[in-house]
Amino acid sequence: MFNTYGVCVGICFILFSLGSAAGQAGRNTAQQPTIRHISIEGNTRTREAIIRRELLFSEGEPLDSMLVVESARNLRRFFFLGQVDIQVQKKDRFADVVVSVLDLYARALSPTLSGKSGELSYGLVGMDFNFLGLGQVVQLTFDHDAITGNRVAALYHLPRLAGTRRTLTTNIGVGAEGHDVRLTVSQPFFSLATTWSYGVSFFSQEEVVRLYSNQIISARYADRIDGGAAWITRSFGDQIKVRPGIRLDLSDRQFATQQGFTYAPNNRRRVLPSVGLTIWKPHFERVRYIQFLGRLEDLPIGSFVSTRVGISHQSLGSDRDFGVFSLHLAPRFKLYANGYTFISLFLSGRRQTGSYRNVFGQAELVTYAQVRRLHTLAFRIRWDAIGRTEDISQLLLGVIRGLRGYVPRRFDGTRRFLLNVEARPTFYRHPAFALGGAFFMDSGTVWTPGVNDPGLNTSVGLGGRLGFTRVYNNPILRADLAYAIQDRTWQLWVGLGQYF
Repeated sequence: MFNTYGVCVGICFILFSLGSAAGQAGRNTAQQPTIRHISIEGNTRTREAIIRRELLFSEGEPLDSMLVVESARNLRRFFFLGQVDIQVQKKDRFADVVVSVLDLYARALSPTLSGKSGELSYGLVGMDFNFLGLGQVVQLTFDHDAITGNRVAALYHLPRLAGTRRTLTTNIGVGAEGHDVRLTVSQPFFSLATTWSYGVSFFSQEEVVRLYSNQIISARYADRIDGGAAWITRSFGDQIKVRPGIRLDLSDRQFATQQGFTYAPNNRRRVLPSVGLTIWKPHFERVRYIQFLGRLEDLPIGSFVSTRVGISHQSLGSDRDFGVFSLHLAPRFKLYANGYTFISLFLSGRRQTGSYRNVFGQAELVTYAQVRRLHTLAFRIRWDAIGRTEDISQLLLGVIRGLRGYVPRRFDGTRRFLLNVEARPTFYRHPAFALGGAFFMDSGTVWTPGVNDPGLNTSVGLGGRLGFTRVYNNPILRADLAYAIQDRTWQLWVGLGQYF
């Protein structure tokens, strides 16, 4: 582990030292027309300056078609913008650019509802995803969770702090079982040509953790963690992005048993420096009817691999010594027209006293196949595993975790297998909304080796989808009616977004 740590440190040092010699390969803009004029049209609430500042090109520069495409993609990431289209009109040695957008309804007071009869979670959310037409996000939430009780939260996001590329995000939440306070200031990779990303964050979180055995609470304890993080990442390459980075995580975590229970993990303090490396091939494809009902989606189909190693040591202030590692492989394919496959392989753990502990593994394959560009067939197969964890941990299975028709905490264990098949037809399209459906089959099991054997549980059902194409982020209201074959029960579950 420590040899690997040293190698990764050396790799990051070399890559950081390469400087501009290994930077972005300059695009050939010779003989390209010069941008003479940029006009913005279609915006009714969003200020023109907010749209202009997101463009990666400006008047007087040579036209770069790749920057035009990327600028449109960046604008589509804003929840308050619907249609985004950038047209270039060339004439002799000049080019005029027209940026057309559609402002969505970004201010709303919306109820929320999820769950089933007898275990409903509900609330009220007031939000403005385009506050004062400046692209800022303000959100107030009042909700009641069927398990954790009442909670109130406020979020504020400033995409351009003091006119820079740095962002500010604050989140304050207080509930019956604790609080969640976060502050992050960062500069993201706002374009493919951006060479540096960095940031700092601070957080304080308190919650009540519940463990289950056969749907009965077997342990309940309070978990409070205070800490922060700082990171910096360098990006190299053009067609292939190579991004080494360093990160420092600090945390102080305390636990307390709840009345009627005896178990709680041991308190801990961690100072964890780490180095990471990500290799990514940027590739996006514009599609519709994958995760939304009609909205133009920039589907990321470029593969990537990411790894990280770090060390916790008492000399740094930690309560114990160990090395940590993680590896994430994400191959992505377009095997045929209108068919997309996403694979995710993840493994993390720690090396401590000559053995591997706190191991988490996940393997997932998700496939989307479009039929006549309006309907979609979705397939998912997933496996999760945990082992030798620092705390008593478990994996749950039920309607929240991928098995509709069964109560949220119906099954528990340390290994989990899931299989989901879903047909998503689109029945009706209107300029303001779209009506779709779902016909599905879910299968899954959770078990603990040496304790119980896996037994496959299956459900079948159908559901409705109502997508709002003129509302921020084009939300989808979801309602699924499922029949649990093994339990012989019906269940109606409502929520937001596609199920997977």
